[in-house]
Parts: sequence; structure tokens; C-alpha cells
Amino acid sequence: MANLASAEIKARLERSYDTIATTYNTWAVNHPYRNPTDDSEAPTKSALELGCGNGYPILQHLFSAGLFDCIVANDLSSVQLNSVKSELEAKHDNADWRQGDMTCLSFNPCSFDIIIGLYTLIHLPRSEQLLMLEKISLWLKPGGLALVNFSKEDTEADVIEEWLGREEGWMFWSGYGADNMPRLIQQVDGLEMVVGEL
Repeated sequence: MANLASAEIKARLERSYDTIATTYNTWAVNHPYRNPTDDSEAPTKSALELGCGNGYPILQHLFSAGLFDCIVANDLSSVQLNSVKSELEAKHDNADWRQGDMTCLSFNPCSFDIIIGLYTLIHLPRSEQLLMLEKISLWLKPGGLALVNFSKEDTEADVIEEWLGREEGWMFWSGYGADNMPRLIQQVDGLEMVVGEL
């Protein structure tokens, strides 16, 4: 599987998430998470979620916190993004919905106070994960924070043909692993790893 082209990986992931959206959303609602908005610091103004899926739980917390003037929500899957958009758009006029490949997003430097990418960058080929970190560093305002997670394992390509028991649920993950990623993050200009958990 390591010989798959990046465009093929992303096209297959998009089709998979479009097809398994309901199954994934049920799984995500019951999947344990830590609330990234539990923070006593002063409110921020702008947020970006990369790979927002159906909006649960992160995007919903970002909106309900009421701390942001603008929230940009991105997902590769049009089904996932349209699902969260139809639920939240009428309640929140401070959203910008961006469907597509996160590596193709373009924002001005210093656009965001916070960028969140949980369980999303791991779907990129690992060389693109480093390029994405460079973009995140560019998009963050001085003092801004990014909350992202990476693969524990060092793997160029981990593929499951029928993820979540769905025939159409082709899934791809990759990463440099827990031993390498902290060093690689520190090499990205403008990023500093403040907290790292395994």
C-alpha cells in the first residue's frame, strides 16, 4: 500500500467518509475525548478545525463557548461537512465552511488564534503531515495554539479495507511515530511543543 499516490489516498478517504458518515458519526459520539476548550486563559478570536467531521465534539464546543468571532470548519468529506453545516449554520453566523483537502487550504499568515486537527493529519501521507505543520505555523497568530495528534506508530502506510465493519470504509493512516514526532515538530519554524501526551 505504500505506493499509493497522495491524490488516490485522499480520493478514497473522501469516498469512504462520504459513505460511512452515519456509522462514523455514531462511533464518534461514543468515542471518549478530552475537551480542548477547557481553558481558563483569555478568550481567543478565531479558530480553525481541520477535519471537523460531523462537528462532534470539537466544533460544537467551539461554537458553544462563544469565544470566537470566526470559526473555519474544514472536512474532506462533503457529506460530513454538509451534515454539520445543516445543523449549526442557522444557529451561528460566524462560520466559514471549507470542504476539501486540508493541504490545499489557503489563509493569510497569522489568521488564527487556535487550530485543531484531531484524528485528521494522520490521514495524510506522513511527508504531507510535516508540510501541514508548516502551514499551521504560518496561519497561527503569535502566541496561538495548535492541538493536533499523530500516530503512535512509525508507519508509512496503515490501511484497513473495511473500517468500522463497512465494505466501503477504506481507511488510511500514516505517521512518524511517538519517538520521532516531537523532534520533527520542533524543527518546524515557529512551532514549539508545549504539551505532549502519549
